[in-house]
Amino acid sequence: MTTFLDKIKRRLQVWHEQRADRIETKRQARLDAEAREAVQVMEFNGELYVSVHGIPLFGQSDLSDDLTEAVASGRKAYKDWKEEKLWGRTGTTQGFIPC
Repeated sequence: MTTFLDKIKRRLQVWHEQRADRIETKRQARLDAEAREAVQVMEFNGELYVSVHGIPLFGQSDLSDDLTEAVASGRKAYKDWKEEKLWGRTGTTQGFIPC
């Protein structure tokens, strides 16, 4: 025969597990929303790129290459994007690139 305290203990355990599940579900939903906002597809110089926070990294053609080649292409796309942002519309740099 279970005592009153054992029943309360089991109910608290169930409540605690359900609460932990709800917290984890909310956390996963927030992470999913953040990932959807951060990683997107964008057009840059007439080609589609996978971008992170609006910075183009991997073009469509890069994804069929070897992983090291894809990373090199992603870095080149980043440098091209960064250079375009630095030069802006005035034709002069708006910041500097450290050596």
